[in-house]
Amino acid sequence: MNLRIVLACLVIGAATEALSYWKRLWIYDPPWLRVVSVLIVFGLIFGWMSTALADYPAILRFAAGAAFGIIYEAANLTLLRLFSFPNQQLLFLRGSFALAVGAGIPWGLLPLVAPLFR
Repeated sequence: MNLRIVLACLVIGAATEALSYWKRLWIYDPPWLRVVSVLIVFGLIFGWMSTALADYPAILRFAAGAAFGIIYEAANLTLLRLFSFPNQQLLFLRGSFALAVGAGIPWGLLPLVAPLFR
């Protein structure tokens, strides 16, 4: 793994989770899972993915990140339940399918942006 890419993922993750906490976009129960999310999901998983895919075409990096994001969000909503969306809503997205797809697709941006820091 490229240390700069992993650090970029951690910084982006910390900023994302800070914004989420401030705006109460999603809620972790227990709250310490927010830190675990930044370290494991953003740092370890997306740090590795962003490093491994850094030299691939942008569309492939985005598709891989979005696919993983949709699977992760769907798994959280149905099985993991690490965090929840207040009233099953995120901005204009309502319901499990819309939340999984709508919150999952933006994960595709991370493998696009993080390799810029290598």
